[in-house]
Amino acid sequence: MTAVPTHVALNVLPFVHQPILTGPLETEPVPAQAGSAYTPGTDATFWASVRELRAKVSDRVRDELGSRALDTATREQLGRHHIQQVVDEHAQELVDRRKPPLGATVEAHLVQVLFDAMFRLGRLQPLVDLPGATDIEIYGHDRVLVLFADGHREWHRPVADSDEDLVAYLQLLAAREPDNEQAFTPVHRHLEMALPGRGRLAAAAFGVTPRPRVTIRLQHLQSVDLAMLRAQDEIDTILEGFLTAAVRARRSIVVSGQGQGSGKTTFLRALCSAIDPGESVATVEDDYELFLHEEPDRHHRVFAQQTFHGAGEVDVRGGRAGQLTAGELLRRALRHTIDRIIVGEVRDSDALLAMFEAMQAGNGSLSTVHADSANDVVERLVGLAVRDSSVSETYAYRQVAETIDLIVFLGVQLNPDGSKTRFVREIVEPSRGESGTGVALTDVFVPNRAGRAVPHIAPSFISSLVAAGFDQSCLNTGGTWRTW
Repeated sequence: MTAVPTHVALNVLPFVHQPILTGPLETEPVPAQAGSAYTPGTDATFWASVRELRAKVSDRVRDELGSRALDTATREQLGRHHIQQVVDEHAQELVDRRKPPLGATVEAHLVQVLFDAMFRLGRLQPLVDLPGATDIEIYGHDRVLVLFADGHREWHRPVADSDEDLVAYLQLLAAREPDNEQAFTPVHRHLEMALPGRGRLAAAAFGVTPRPRVTIRLQHLQSVDLAMLRAQDEIDTILEGFLTAAVRARRSIVVSGQGQGSGKTTFLRALCSAIDPGESVATVEDDYELFLHEEPDRHHRVFAQQTFHGAGEVDVRGGRAGQLTAGELLRRALRHTIDRIIVGEVRDSDALLAMFEAMQAGNGSLSTVHADSANDVVERLVGLAVRDSSVSETYAYRQVAETIDLIVFLGVQLNPDGSKTRFVREIVEPSRGESGTGVALTDVFVPNRAGRAVPHIAPSFISSLVAAGFDQSCLNTGGTWRTW
């Protein structure tokens, strides 16, 4: 096969159902050794041995553990012991049979691959570990695409020997998830689960798609704040001061952006960094994405909660056993000593109504939503609200106008080299329409010729921002993006 460059535009890639032999190996690259039993990453014999040896290790660990329950670290230590033992025996067996030896490099690689298979993500693990990787898209076992933070993309070799093998490994991952064991079967054809290191995996199979589809989203920034966004030129010094004051003045903000990959969640995390560390904060999310509870130095008091879809058949009320909705979690949060409630991404009417309720408290809630423009955010929220049969359109418009103080819209620019430039494009202030119905929007920051948000009209609550430390004179910039 003719080699294709690793960094290549999607529109010139051959879309064929065969292994794509371009880009890095699906495992950590290991040099082929003269006379070695395997060529790691390309030799089918290697992966057959991995499966065989993994079964032996699993049996030994199970026999030694019996009914004992061990913590993760101890279990992994025990696993490493048996992995090394089994690999040593395998290497000696090859020598006894006068087969080519493993070689030290391949043996060490085999040990790591077995450990990943048992305690990490198997053949997916090296992809997750790639520096700067943000998304992994798998279209069947042999079409693997990795997207990076700087915008470039790489095709990688297969992550399984067949589509059936890929599905079987996903079933194994789902079954061993400690806090929320899931089924991935012809009855439950979609899988969503958290991964170690702030990742999320979504998969579909069993006829829902022609071939198994897997998407892994990774957070490459473990910590982010508004100063970091300014350093990356996503905001300027004026926006940094304005947004910091808005958060500290307990203004409710909705962040939206231009499609997937616009950085909404990252921006929301940066806004959260402006919250006083001593505030008691509750987060309500479908999946943990903010991870404020993992930053105790920045957020001292966090009550983090995520929804659960429940199990079993849908009951007469439309719910499942054990189901926890955003609305229920918000009500539970109110039973604790909470200064501010943050509802993460708003995807449905339940999350939206929870967001409205959190913002009605007037303590400065924060959320994100998908929309095509700042103006479209209003219609998007209203559309989500009226999906709940108990909510009228008039009520939804009134809630948007009365509970949301600012809508921040993020723009994305695709550069010639394939990378993306993200920046704040506009900020608007919703209010009641002149007739008392609908929503009027005041353009607080508008896009300049380069599409970047510059001051236009001070918001109605500017005095509260000044009280929170904002210098109002900064709004007189003449449309200049201030990056110093």
